[in-house]
Amino acid sequence: MLLAVRDLVPRSFSPSAWLELVRLPNLLTVPGDLLAGFLLAPAAGAADWGQFLFLALPAGLFLYMAGLVLNDLFGYAEDMRERPGRPLPSGRISRENAAATALVFLWIAAFASAFFDALPVALPLILVILLYDLGLKRVPIAGPVLMGLCRAGNLLLGAAAVGNGISTAPAPIAGAAVLGVYVAVVTHLARNETRPGTRFTPLIIGRLLRMLIPLQSLLCVAAVHAFPANLLGLFLLPLLPLHQRLSRRFPPS
Repeated sequence: MLLAVRDLVPRSFSPSAWLELVRLPNLLTVPGDLLAGFLLAPAAGAADWGQFLFLALPAGLFLYMAGLVLNDLFGYAEDMRERPGRPLPSGRISRENAAATALVFLWIAAFASAFFDALPVALPLILVILLYDLGLKRVPIAGPVLMGLCRAGNLLLGAAAVGNGISTAPAPIAGAAVLGVYVAVVTHLARNETRPGTRFTPLIIGRLLRMLIPLQSLLCVAAVHAFPANLLGLFLLPLLPLHQRLSRRFPPS
């Protein structure tokens, strides 16, 4: 007997809980990393655009979502104390389902990366994600640095879609450094966001994360060698109000 589709979905399945787990608003900040890297790399051909849209972009998104799910998995005890309403402590998503989903996301990202010879970027990026989520995020210097490396690696993943493989061109490396430093600083400021009396509340951190979008837009436009394609970075700016609206329902931090 064939199973109905509803029989394959857990009865407690909650789309909103999953969107909260992967911090939906922050997913809007991921394409800009990849687009900036792609445009900053040496001139792309038509085939490279296909690799970017159908391989690099999904790989970057799945890596980011995997990192967020693993972050909540390994931070379960802390969330039980400080944020019991999060999807895992509240029981809206089981830890078993979250772990399985994170592994699937990592596999998809690695599989897609292999198709454009970007594993030399994707595999170290996966390692950095795991190191951060396993506990180094709590180390004062290592945590912010690793998070900055995650974002920098995502930009370089976009650059790898040009010419098949890791890019050693100076422009994407410089862009990755700018992006990485900004994210490292924001991560450092967010360390005490849930503690009473903190200056940098989740609302402030959400705004700082939102400012990634204009930074990514600026990096895209700076790729003057790619004109007029570099102007695509301006189309990232309408994501700002959408990020703000989604943040009201799905906390970005």
